[in-house]
Amino acid sequence: MGIKLEKKGFLDRFNRLSKPIGRPQWGHAVRAVILMLLAGLIAKILGLDNGIQTVMFVTLLASIIIDVSLPIRKVAILALLGFIMTILAFISASLALSNLTVFILFTLIWAFFSISLYIFGSLEGSLGFTFFITYFVAVLLVNNPNTLDWASYSILSYLVVSILFIPKIWLEKKRIRERITIGFNPSSTIQNVMSNRNILSGIPLNSNYFDFFKLGSYLNILRSYSNLINSRLNSKSQILFKNYLDVSDDSALRIVDHFKTNKGPVELGEVDDQLSKVELNFSKNKDKSETVIEISNGIRNILYKCNELLSRDNVKLVKIIKRPNNSLKTVLKANFNINNLYIRHAIRFTLAITIGLIFVYLTRERSAIWVTMGVLIILKPDITSTIDNLITRVGYNFFAIIIAIIISFVFPHDLLIWLAFIMLFLFRAFYPNYMSLSIMAMTVFIVLIWPVGTVLDNAVARLVYISLGGIIAFICAYIILPSRVTVDLPAQLSRTINANVEYANNVLITSPKDLNTNRIKKCFENYLMEENNLEAAVKKLEDTFKDINEDIELYQELIASNNKFAADLTGIAAILSINGLALEDLEVEIYKIKKALQTLKISLNNDIKTFTVSKDNFSINCTVNSKANDIQELICWILSDIILMQRGIEIGKETDILKRYTKLT
Repeated sequence: MGIKLEKKGFLDRFNRLSKPIGRPQWGHAVRAVILMLLAGLIAKILGLDNGIQTVMFVTLLASIIIDVSLPIRKVAILALLGFIMTILAFISASLALSNLTVFILFTLIWAFFSISLYIFGSLEGSLGFTFFITYFVAVLLVNNPNTLDWASYSILSYLVVSILFIPKIWLEKKRIRERITIGFNPSSTIQNVMSNRNILSGIPLNSNYFDFFKLGSYLNILRSYSNLINSRLNSKSQILFKNYLDVSDDSALRIVDHFKTNKGPVELGEVDDQLSKVELNFSKNKDKSETVIEISNGIRNILYKCNELLSRDNVKLVKIIKRPNNSLKTVLKANFNINNLYIRHAIRFTLAITIGLIFVYLTRERSAIWVTMGVLIILKPDITSTIDNLITRVGYNFFAIIIAIIISFVFPHDLLIWLAFIMLFLFRAFYPNYMSLSIMAMTVFIVLIWPVGTVLDNAVARLVYISLGGIIAFICAYIILPSRVTVDLPAQLSRTINANVEYANNVLITSPKDLNTNRIKKCFENYLMEENNLEAAVKKLEDTFKDINEDIELYQELIASNNKFAADLTGIAAILSINGLALEDLEVEIYKIKKALQTLKISLNNDIKTFTVSKDNFSINCTVNSKANDIQELICWILSDIILMQRGIEIGKETDILKRYTKLT
């Protein structure tokens, strides 16, 4: 408790917010630019001179939607949604030219509907924001009421971008294999596995692929658990256990390589040799011996089961990873209220952006457009995130105008349009992994191609108006339903996990007559609300203090485990609701889970004793049982989720992490 926490200053926040989250997407950028040029050329040949600019911009937006790294079935759904929403956006903007009242109505609908999609998840929210960007672009581009023309521009753009499906079809099997084996990568987190599980859900997989993903998921959980265990061992035991984990990781990577290239089984003799050393050392040393030996044997069993799969011929049996199917009604009931962070943001965003677009509609002046654009890209769900965006957006716009001014002095005027096009290429290459550089490239592009004023005039105006838009966004975040609260992070963690425990106790019922579906729905709604608040609280912690990476990692590990626990529970609930059954045949397993849940709840709310893993409460055998049905597999996953959460809580208590951060503002 004596640790002194240092709050982040301006430069610390700027540096953190500037960090990339991945690699530049050069291939995506090349494809986008080629397709834009192709679409523009086709529009020219077809005599659509008034729509060339629109066709090229829509092609860029469509390429961002379609060129995402998802299975082709899901990309097709996204493409269809994008196509429909793009046509609706341009039709709305065209019809809105009739009068201001119609325009305001359309803008209110588009803004609130698009942003409120965040209540369904970050992916849905990002898609909704993309839909609104499309409407925003439509408002700027549409200059006549010929609705059919504007719809045809969208159709042409999507027809051209559909070319992207060709390489996707060609590379589909390779990319599926990469996702299947994500759990075998030692650097993968539970979040990575959960993300890929959601991406692969609903996609037909042959049984080898399905079993490989399942085993990789277990290996990832055991690996995460091993890291938590190893951090608490003495130095000698730590080295020995680490050697075993390193050998296991190397074997796991070789298994992945053989899986992708159909090379057959790998040699696992070194794993057995290291395991013998672990068992010999820890049988003499009582330092968490039962836990280490059990986990080590579990990892070894998974690797051997993978070897069996490598020996198995490809079978035609198809399995599907099930994703919890939360009904629209359930999600809306849990989240569609004024207390939800994202609903308040949707209201705030709708009011601010509608006022800005009214000025755009009435004046079409550069100042109104750029101020509104500033509000659009800076306003976020809470004050802290809005300030973060204000720092980065204005900061990188400042760097961008310096670059634009230098370019205008160094290069002839005739070359500026081509340099602007290079900036558009860089924007797509850096989006979304290098948002700072992406912002700079887009700003330089806008400054260079703006039809009115000199480059210097445009550059200064861009900075001034974006800054003004940022200030307006901050004011809106501060005074319109402000999301500004003091957060007790440990208490919020406790509420979230307890909500999940209550959900589990109502799902895991062995008697059909005691199964209450209404109660289950209410418990799940309560969990969704608490989970949302916990994620926001951890984000606030990350934004506030310096040098607390280990604390944040532990909280994120707990969130991921708890989230996976809820997903597995929901999978069981869905199966039970469809079949009208309870878990009568799994009384022993349910007893184990409820015993583990009781220990979890006690450890969360009170001082705890050392928690050990044994075969009595965590059977590794279930991870390699190919004959298990869906419910049995989910039961095994739930046991592993609980054990991992328990271990995280134990370490949090031992290190006093769960006693800090009780007053985050």
